[in-house]
Amino acid sequence: MSSQSVQLLTPTNLTIPKQHSSLFLKHFSTHNRRFPVTTASFPSLSIKAAAASSSDREPSVLVSDNGTSAGVLSPASQDYASSTSIEVDAVTEAELRENGFRSTRRTKLICTIGPATDGFEQLEALAVGGMNVARLNMCHGTRDWHRTVIQRVRKLNEDKGYAVAIMMDTEGSEIHMGDLGGASSVKAEDGEIWTFSVRAFGAALPERTINVSYDGFAEDVKVGDELLVDGGMVRFEVVEKLGPDVKCKCTDPGLLLPRANLTFWRDGSLVRERNAMLPTISSKDWLDIDFGIAEGVDFIAVSFVKSAEVINHLKSYIAARSSDISVIAKIESIDSLKNLEEIILAIRWSNGSKR
Repeated sequence: MSSQSVQLLTPTNLTIPKQHSSLFLKHFSTHNRRFPVTTASFPSLSIKAAAASSSDREPSVLVSDNGTSAGVLSPASQDYASSTSIEVDAVTEAELRENGFRSTRRTKLICTIGPATDGFEQLEALAVGGMNVARLNMCHGTRDWHRTVIQRVRKLNEDKGYAVAIMMDTEGSEIHMGDLGGASSVKAEDGEIWTFSVRAFGAALPERTINVSYDGFAEDVKVGDELLVDGGMVRFEVVEKLGPDVKCKCTDPGLLLPRANLTFWRDGSLVRERNAMLPTISSKDWLDIDFGIAEGVDFIAVSFVKSAEVINHLKSYIAARSSDISVIAKIESIDSLKNLEEIILAIRWSNGSKR
């Protein structure tokens, strides 16, 4: 690092040119009045920096001058005069944009939010650690739960000055089980007969009966096919088909979890035909997309994108509802790779304008 700059290794990893240091500090004085200002002396540079109070965020920050003097100072240590390091408040990307600075970190950190991380304190800890985007996986949770997370992320941004974006990830063309009647898990024992049904998804079902998200499931499977839950954590053999219901015998016992994905195999090979028949955006996905538009999410990530057509369709759908949500195409199949160039062009351009 040149002696003409001071590097602050915060969650956004800033490098402030020496000639802009006064503007940087003026920014702190204007927008961070709750922080006291102290002076840190370096062999060839003196600079004022905002010291974080112990009651606020406390990221460890390294300040160095030309690599000759460096260290980390905890909030408990107040001997700033004898140290060449100083604890400073984490600078958020929102504050940077407001004052004309840009983070040197170009990679965005996307964190999937779940029950262990959906509290306000947990979300703040993720933001302090560098989270740029909070991901909502629509395969799990209720819309009410997702709405609560969205509200908490927005409150975090408003109260703490972060700029964490919200990304909604659609379920896509995977086949999923239902929610198991609210149970956290159900044990499937060896030899038990279970029914996988394409009746109304989410409806109440008899014991040992599981909803399946794909309407054509009962038509596509054949007696003798092997049904794998979560990639083989539990295995079944198809023994009978009765209208919308598929009777299966458990051949490898284990725990069934809500919303687990399903694949079926025939003669030792994955039945790929069903991928071609499944729409990239399912009827449930469209309901989730309407939810995301209503809640004003920043990104919609589309799972198992196969071609540019679905991206163009979704962009038109979003624009018709006066929304400017950005679309992300997830490349997750051979079909996606075959059409990669057209998918990229569809993502970047819409009606002749770069998006």
